[in-house]
Amino acid sequence: MKILCSGNPTHETIANGIKQIYTDAEFASRATGYDLRFWEHESETYFRNRIVNYNVFINASYLCKWGQHQLLEITHEVWSENRIKGHIINIGSSAELDGVRDDRGYHGPYSIQKSTLRQLSIYYNRKNDIKCTHVVVGGINDGKPGNERGIRPIEVAKTIQYALENSSNIPLLSII
Repeated sequence: MKILCSGNPTHETIANGIKQIYTDAEFASRATGYDLRFWEHESETYFRNRIVNYNVFINASYLCKWGQHQLLEITHEVWSENRIKGHIINIGSSAELDGVRDDRGYHGPYSIQKSTLRQLSIYYNRKNDIKCTHVVVGGINDGKPGNERGIRPIEVAKTIQYALENSSNIPLLSII
């Protein structure tokens, strides 16, 4: 497997958990030369030119303005064009299960974007021999005060490892 994971592995993130399991994984963040927001055409071109070198993409960073959706669609498009049989892992959120409003407050665009990411992931799964797995994750214990009860990044990474190393098609996983 040649893995590219969005996120900075030097922070307490899912990328950090991935780095602990897959030491040869590479990471896409501003710290490594990527700007996944695609505010400039050059940053999208940079990603397109590099994603072809991988067969696993872990879409782990929430990016505003439908950024995770763009990464999913571009990765699937580039891999389809190049006949790469890969696996895309999309990281969702338990907020997607709550709808637009819930008893804890207003989620708004965040929950809508995560919910539609799940739908796109299921839609793209197995098209052109590319697997897509959507992982619904509860709060992350990123070491910041108030997040101690969240899921440790390494536990999310182990769930991703299960999906990647299992021969079965696993379109949806949940770790809440």
